[in-house]
This record gives sequence, structure tokens and C-alpha cells, in this order.
Amino acid sequence: MAFALAVAGCSTDPSTEATSSGSTRGESTTAGASPTSGSQGDPTAASTTEPPASTTEPPPVTGPPTTAPPTTTTVPPPPPPPPPEDGPLVSGAEGPRTRALQEALKGLGFDLGELDGQFGQKTTMAVWAFQALHGLPTDGVVGPELEALIAAAPPIAMLRPDLGPTHTEVDLDRQVLLVWGDGKLEMVTHVSSGSGVAYCQEGRCGDAVTPIGDYRYLRRIEGPRYAPLGVLYNPVYFNGGIAVHGAPSVPNRPASHGCVRIPMHISDYFQALVADGEPIAVFRSGPGPAAPVAPPGAPPAPPPAGADNGG
Repeated sequence: MAFALAVAGCSTDPSTEATSSGSTRGESTTAGASPTSGSQGDPTAASTTEPPASTTEPPPVTGPPTTAPPTTTTVPPPPPPPPPEDGPLVSGAEGPRTRALQEALKGLGFDLGELDGQFGQKTTMAVWAFQALHGLPTDGVVGPELEALIAAAPPIAMLRPDLGPTHTEVDLDRQVLLVWGDGKLEMVTHVSSGSGVAYCQEGRCGDAVTPIGDYRYLRRIEGPRYAPLGVLYNPVYFNGGIAVHGAPSVPNRPASHGCVRIPMHISDYFQALVADGEPIAVFRSGPGPAAPVAPPGAPPAPPPAGADNGG
């Protein structure tokens, strides 16, 4: 009976409440009871045996997924639009009018590369040559009048028909070269000949003059020829070291050391157009198409000093 009273009567001692309120949830040991008295033989006494520890490993702690920052690609700005074709055609123009201009020039024998409708350097050099042959300023600008002239131009005539049906003509005043084969114009191009001034370069001095006269092609070298005064691409020689050859720079003025420079894309096949022994005439004809040409059969001039250096 004494045991029943101890279980039913809960102590109201403040110190006892504090202790019991701070105990672990689920503990059933009576507050104030001795560890040895009142617990022996009591079927309601809480077991003091600790529960077995769990052997299950807790799941690993993982942080938030790491995501690589997005790769940013810088898009270059679009190229500027080509100049409009509603005015004069100039370098940089692009469109159907430029394509029609290229087709007309190609039909006349000018080699301006691919007919792509883009007014690039090759088209500009072809326009220079057409303007020169027709006594016009070689500014490369194709206004409405010139555009109509090119579209309706008749075939180009020989400047030196006395040389026969197969020959090459180099007009120093107009800075043009024409190749004729069996009476047919095979190609006409802008050129850059000797600048006409004396030079001294790397200890070599001479006169930058392209000699006037009637010559014949003598020999050729395929590919680049590295001369002291520069590189000659696919040169065909006609007077000592003076040759017709390709050059990366063929400006709108005489600028060489004496050779006749032609555009690179033409030098790629020029050697197939001409044969050793064929005539080539170098002359001055004046600024216009009606100007008299140099008399045929003039004795060839000797190569200028320094001609063997190329350029």
C-alpha cells in the first residue's frame, strides 16, 4: 500500500518540478527516489539499460549542386553595308549593277577575276585600264556616262597591228598591256612600269626606266624569283633582266624599277598566254586612243642600269 501512495501522489515541491521538467522526454524514473530503494521488485520501474546504438550511417551531407556559369560569346558587329548602287559605282560597291559592269568588262577582254558583284581591287584595275584606253582620267569611278560607255563599247582594236596577229603590246603612257593571239584579244590589263627616277637600294643604283622598243620574249622562270630589288612572280623576260611579272602591288602609276608589273591573279596564267620568241612592243602612244603610236620597227633600247636586279 505504501508503494501505491508513492506512485499516485505527485510532489508539488518547486525544486522537484524543476528537476522533472528538465529531464529527458520518455524517462519514467520517479523524482526523489533512491537508485536502490523502491525500485527492486517494482514491475513499473524504468529500465536503466541504454538502447543499442544505431549502426546505420547517416546519409552524406551534400551541398547545393555546382553549376558552371554560362559561357558568354561575343558576337562581332556586322560589317558596314556596301555603298548604295544608286549613284556612281566606286570601290566597295556591291550589287547587280556592279555585276553587270564586271560582265561587260570581261566581255571586252579585261580580267577582273570572279564575277561576284563586288567592286574590289581587281575590278578597279580593270576600270583604270578601260579609262586609260579611252583617254579618260583613271580614277576608278564609274558614273552613269562611263557605265553606259562600257556597256556599249565596241571590241578593242590593236594598237600595233604591224606586229602581226600574235604579239604583246605595252603602252607606257596608258599603263596597259594587251595580249593578242591569232588576231584575237586574249587579255588586257592595267600595269605599272618603271617609275622613271634614279634609285639606290642596298648598294645598287640604276634608273627605274622601262626601255622602249620592239622585243621578243626570251626566257621565263616559274614561281617566284627573288631578285635583289624584290620578288618577281612568274617573270617572262624580254630585255636582259626586264620582264613582265606578277607583283602584289600594281598601283595606278609607274612604280617599278623597270619591269612591267601585272596583277598576281593574271601572272598565275600569263606564261601560258605567251611563248618564247613572240614579239612584245613597248611604246608610248600618248594619252588618248586617237594618239599616234610609236613607229614600228624602232631599234630596241638597251636595258637600263640595274635592270638585272629585277623589280
